[in-house]
Amino acid sequence: MESDGRADGERPLEQRLVGALNMLGVDHVPREAADQTAAMDELGGVNAYRAWLASALLGASQSLAMATDRLPLSRDARYAIWQRQLSAADVASDPAARAELIRWQVQRACAPLPAIAQECPADPIPLAAGQAAEGLKILLAVSATTYGAVAAGDVHTLADQAGKLREARKILQAAIENTDLLLDLLGSVDL
Repeated sequence: MESDGRADGERPLEQRLVGALNMLGVDHVPREAADQTAAMDELGGVNAYRAWLASALLGASQSLAMATDRLPLSRDARYAIWQRQLSAADVASDPAARAELIRWQVQRACAPLPAIAQECPADPIPLAAGQAAEGLKILLAVSATTYGAVAAGDVHTLADQAGKLREARKILQAAIENTDLLLDLLGSVDL
């Protein structure tokens, strides 16, 4: 298997991802070349296979992180852990890149919300959650785009984002309205 952008002597990306998954105890990844080729064919190519492996690694890592997030830690310790995560993602020294990482994390975490909202069309909360997530993604994208513009007095960059800010406000207002629907419903029921 070939891997783009690897240094001489470095194992292909697919092998490194499979190795990391194995080290985390994830057993349902193909190890043999023939099985990996079959998985690539099934998923639609090497890029889809790499994305699947990276997503599986992310899922396994997130599962471990969720478990450790339940541990009693001080606020300072949690901040230090967050800083190490930023360093591992190579965005610690770039505020715009940090905002983009957070936007991507929100986008990825909230991707299933529209499907959940469609599964429960009578429940306004999944819809409100999806709307709030979409509004937050837009705000984070604006934050990444305009980082430093306020301090630099770059009114043009800020003005270019006005439409996106209005869009975020509209979406977040819809989330509030859907939340209010459930609150109104609960208010009409004698609990």
